[in-house]
Amino acid sequence: MKKFAMIFLLFILGCQSVESERSLADKAETIPSSTSEAEQYPVAVDVIVPEQVGVNESFTMNAEIKNTADEMLEITTGDPVFYYIIRDSTGKAINTVARTDIGIVRTIDMKEVIVEKHSYRFKNPGIYEISAVLEFTLHYGDGSSKVYELETERKKIQALED
Repeated sequence: MKKFAMIFLLFILGCQSVESERSLADKAETIPSSTSEAEQYPVAVDVIVPEQVGVNESFTMNAEIKNTADEMLEITTGDPVFYYIIRDSTGKAINTVARTDIGIVRTIDMKEVIVEKHSYRFKNPGIYEISAVLEFTLHYGDGSSKVYELETERKKIQALED
């Protein structure tokens, strides 16, 4: 009887955790990356990469988050703030540069821009696309919060043989 009760309890707890993950995903809102649609949101993002680099040559990607609201924002992000997606010429993701920490609370002053730099190196020649993704929770003064996900426009970069 104790085994049955324990299995039943684990079953109930297991169902609840799946449901909470679903509700968190339902709350996440993907923000459009086009400028006209994104104007209604409190932040804007961009990624800056060179047009060409050499194979095995290290280069820097700069990702930016800008507070477009008329007030200071409090957000929770990962560390680093962005994760990066690198796609080959067919659009297939070949590498994702992920975050190492989560749950970092930051404030962004009105009109402030946070720039994050990340180094990368291509091993093979070709044309690639790079985008940066920002997942964050915006905290409101009344204690409520909202989860957002915003991906920058994809930027093309060509890796050339030396």
